[in-house]
Amino acid sequence: MASVRSRFRFVPLLAAVALVASGCSGRDSFSAPVPEIPAATVPIEMLEDPRLAELLDAARVWRESRGPGRAVVDQVVLVDDAASFFSALAGWDRDSFHPILIDDPRWTVPFLKAFRPAAIVRWSSFPRRRFGGPLDEWAAASDAVARAWVEDGPGRSAPPSSALRPRELGPTPPGVVLSHPGSPALAGAAALAAGRFQPLVGVDRIVAEDRVGFLDFHATLTEKQAVAFARDVEARAATVARRHDGLGDDVDFLTLAGDWPYGYDFDRGSDLNRGVRAVDDLLGRALAPGTELDVDAARARWAYAGRLLGDAPTSVYRAMAALFLQPDSALLWNTYGVGSPWSDYDVAGAATVLRSIRPDFDVEARGGDRADLASWHEAARGGVGRDLLVMNSSGEPGRFTIAGGSGVPADVPFGGASTVAMIHSFSAADPTDPDTIAGRFLDRGAFVYHGSMNEPYLNGFRPPYLLARLAVAGVPLGAAARQGAREAFGFPWRLVYLGDPLYRVDVDPDRSRRPSPAAPPPGARLLSARPRPDSDDAAETLDWCYDATLLAVATLGDAGTPDVLEALSNLDRGRLDAGRRAKLDALLIERSTAAGDVSGLIERLLGIPVGERSPTVWRALETAVLDELAARLRANRLDEALNLWGRIASGSWRPGADFPGEATRRLADSVTPARAPALRRAVAEVRDRLAASNALPERREMLEETLRKLDKYQAP
Repeated sequence: MASVRSRFRFVPLLAAVALVASGCSGRDSFSAPVPEIPAATVPIEMLEDPRLAELLDAARVWRESRGPGRAVVDQVVLVDDAASFFSALAGWDRDSFHPILIDDPRWTVPFLKAFRPAAIVRWSSFPRRRFGGPLDEWAAASDAVARAWVEDGPGRSAPPSSALRPRELGPTPPGVVLSHPGSPALAGAAALAAGRFQPLVGVDRIVAEDRVGFLDFHATLTEKQAVAFARDVEARAATVARRHDGLGDDVDFLTLAGDWPYGYDFDRGSDLNRGVRAVDDLLGRALAPGTELDVDAARARWAYAGRLLGDAPTSVYRAMAALFLQPDSALLWNTYGVGSPWSDYDVAGAATVLRSIRPDFDVEARGGDRADLASWHEAARGGVGRDLLVMNSSGEPGRFTIAGGSGVPADVPFGGASTVAMIHSFSAADPTDPDTIAGRFLDRGAFVYHGSMNEPYLNGFRPPYLLARLAVAGVPLGAAARQGAREAFGFPWRLVYLGDPLYRVDVDPDRSRRPSPAAPPPGARLLSARPRPDSDDAAETLDWCYDATLLAVATLGDAGTPDVLEALSNLDRGRLDAGRRAKLDALLIERSTAAGDVSGLIERLLGIPVGERSPTVWRALETAVLDELAARLRANRLDEALNLWGRIASGSWRPGADFPGEATRRLADSVTPARAPALRRAVAEVRDRLAASNALPERREMLEETLRKLDKYQAP
């Protein structure tokens, strides 16, 4: 990718492929019978395997089909809303482009930290192109995409149709972006269409059977409905391409950016094959004609699908990250033991491959005793945040197996722009829920995630070594992560790819220079350092803190901004509106973690009244507490760990969350005979305090159970 100077922090690219890498609900689930695998579908180990020939032949075509070479201008433009975004997007042309974000601190800060632009430009508003009155977002998105494909300047040619391949631009990526009017992710769809010269094509939503409303992301289709949707998608793809029915032609990648169902029920065949499957993995399959068909026979692909999720600011962030960011490092995490099939999914071979990307590419592989839960927190807290995270494990949507206790979404570290690959069952059962593993990674900045939405079985995943070989060979991750027709699970299955399917690891990105930005147009403001305001206006101070943070993480380098953190800590929340409170929370979390002040972050977040804590605050508090408990136990500061635990165990928590129980289990898992008496006294004290006030009866039951478990320990 041209002129990209990224500096990801905890960017899981191979992370999503490896984070929940077991691909089964637990290691013991492998004792269940696994569908018979013909000899022809034993795992692929080498790129020379003939079963990869079709994919690698297509990949050669893909490498030559990137469209006009664009320069990446060394600036990031921040806009206020989707309407402004479409106007800004129309300012791209065939020769140059630059990142544009709908300004939201959750996404703006991590993107700037990774991209490091020379300039940040803020437009408070753009002229609105209106189509017969109120803004027609679909028309605005289509117009912006088309205008982004043509040369800029006085003689600018008329834009082509954004719903057709721009053939006058030479070989362009063989992708199509699918969306619909009213889609929450329409802005992100437009970004990927404009950025990769892909048509933006409308596909209707699926009407509910009662003809009242539509079936949304969380609806589960019947197999018949899913096949009908797949045929509809293929029919739309056929309208924009002369050839689409095989790999290496005009349409090989589909990006779903609409509110369509995620899963469908498959109720035929053996019990192992029955259950919910991924709609996305059915799309792009060569389906036999007729109404009655064997879906499992649809092994051949004509396209690979990926799904772009999120509202306008979120989907734009994920699209811009895929367009402009490249990894500089990788963390590969192996929780498996020795012996087949687990040894086939070891990460050591993948680490060797990834080290070949660039001389300065930083790769760390952990396994065995160095890959337990305590080491996980130590690595994350020590700044070993990685652009690519490869991890294997086992578990369920909200839990992953790791030595030293089981991991939960709260163990997903504070991070930044990232790509995640997880070999693990159910991790992506509901990626819109931040209380699941995939959902938490996405919430923490992952812009690509590959994982399973149902039990996939371990050999449903490609091993990390093969995934790494394909990635380094330039195969887009949307294809590298999917099994082929002659592999064990090459039929429509349960794995999902969330993000831009055309995203690839560039082994030789040109990071040496970017064209300097031009002077901002009228109405725009170049962000620059300014003195801290003298007034006690809370909103004005917060805005200054935000601008100072953006400059610190981008153009000035994130050397620390103690004055900003001090100002944020002293702001009166009661004098801020709801929108600014959310910005304050995001900045408190980011600045505290950037300064390595996890303990201070806990104090700041606990200082927010319980009724005012947003879900973002609760989730950050959970991660900070688990991280700080791990750090204090590593340093053998038991009294400090027990003091922190006591405050959590005796306090109110968000409804439906068992985090005080999780923190208690985490402490109990770390117990030794020497520690047991102190821990038992602390648990009994909290139980008695709650009993005296007749508070939290379920919490007291949990503490009683913990005391019974601790009774078996005796001090030496």
